[in-house]
Amino acid sequence: MINPMQMFNGNGNPLGLMQNNPLFQRAQQMAAGKTPEELQQIAKNLCQQRGINMDEAYQQFKQMFGR
Repeated sequence: MINPMQMFNGNGNPLGLMQNNPLFQRAQQMAAGKTPEELQQIAKNLCQQRGINMDEAYQQFKQMFGR
């Protein structure tokens, strides 16, 4: 049986896979040098553009990652 973590970049680091993703790279560029308040405003704007309720999305995110 294959360990799913081995599918990422050979050493079990999922960050390696994300770093090769153009959307992840764009998100990193957008976040670079921003304050937490600026990042929150960007997230709000992106959610609004896509018709997503940010509070609900945040709750789902917290449930997914246990925070």
